[in-house]
Amino acid sequence: MMTTLVAAALGVAYGHAQVVNGDFSQPAVKGIQFLAQDKVTGWKTNDSKGQIEIWESGAKVGSGPVFNTPPGSKQFAEVNANSHGTLSQEVRGISAGNQYGFSFWHRGRHSATEEDSIEVTVKDGANVWKKTYSTTNAAWKQYTAIVGTKNGDGPVMLSFQAKSTASNDPTIGNFLTGIKLDASVKPPPCVANAAGDYQWTTDNTKTTQGNGKLENVGVVKLTADQKAVNLVGGRDGRKGTWQITNDCQVTIDWENGKYFDRLTLNADGKQMTGKNQIGTIITGKK
Repeated sequence: MMTTLVAAALGVAYGHAQVVNGDFSQPAVKGIQFLAQDKVTGWKTNDSKGQIEIWESGAKVGSGPVFNTPPGSKQFAEVNANSHGTLSQEVRGISAGNQYGFSFWHRGRHSATEEDSIEVTVKDGANVWKKTYSTTNAAWKQYTAIVGTKNGDGPVMLSFQAKSTASNDPTIGNFLTGIKLDASVKPPPCVANAAGDYQWTTDNTKTTQGNGKLENVGVVKLTADQKAVNLVGGRDGRKGTWQITNDCQVTIDWENGKYFDRLTLNADGKQMTGKNQIGTIITGKK
């Protein structure tokens, strides 16, 4: 007990039994503040000025939009404080052999149609797990994933690196809060069941930009490491990346942004439906 209290007081140097200050509520701020990293409990940054940018719920810049926090949080960080920075924290207390995962809330700042992207890295000894998540400013989205089985009893390093912003400004983008990393984190059923092979149907009979046809275009494979491949006739076809939110919303980015599919997955992970960027109706069935 005393060791845990001392570690919490000293910050990340000795790690934590769980993510500390995952909602960036310590210290409390008014409006928006840029703070030295030693003022923000639990977190480190490689920001160009060594600062962590914290927003109070309901804050805004000038005549810009008001940003409230998602449920369960009072404050949030903007990872792009003065640069494309990284926020990190060392986490202890996950026992060897336990399955563990993480969850967090993410939101873009600049655009309701173009996304900010953040890379999550979990380093557990020699094991390194990475995924990139992309979100617009239209709403907060919660993401959950199982990292794997804990390797030994040593600490885990959790980091969030700003990869890109819709603003193309390294000081504007990537809101973050509600972070958890421990053995209690479990993804909802749709997230746990999302990966797999789907028979893919496209319906352009009601669009003006498509080919006017209803077609079975083969199998789309969504892999556990976020890769998407359209398998046509046994050969690899179109390739991309995919992600899923806790509310079962699936986004597939094909060919580095050339095409986008936005779909809703059933809780059992057996069927998803939605549309692409030109309004083509898409159905995927396992």
